Amino acid sequence: MLLYAVTKFIAYGAWCLVGLRLFAPARASVVSSLKYGSLRWLLGLFFGLVVGVALGSVSKESVTTLYFGVYIPLRIVEWGIMAIVIRRFATSGTASLGGARIWLWIIGGIVVSFLSDIASPEGMAGRFCVGRCLC
Repeated sequence: MLLYAVTKFIAYGAWCLVGLRLFAPARASVVSSLKYGSLRWLLGLFFGLVVGVALGSVSKESVTTLYFGVYIPLRIVEWGIMAIVIRRFATSGTASLGGARIWLWIIGGIVVSFLSDIASPEGMAGRFCVGRCLC
């Protein structure tokens, strides 16, 4: 589980650095990206716990459908929150999510989230981690 948490933190920090370089290049730094990565990690922990409690026990037959059906919309919300936060940092004002680049960054973040799930105990065993993921 520690490997999974650290993998998520590093992956989220790295992807936040990409976001900072895209939307606030003058302010992009490893320290800033780790701060945003920490925020993203905490969002994932919070939403992951909520999903775990809400879903309870999951049958093996529904795991794949549930995994993508729950985590795609949830990760859109999580990375959307991060996009707003990073854009506000970039512009020191209001954030708009209308640009194609920001949506591509959000989609990339979703991919990063799914790929980092491979480091979960379930992912290492070749299964999906529904209800126990650090989103």
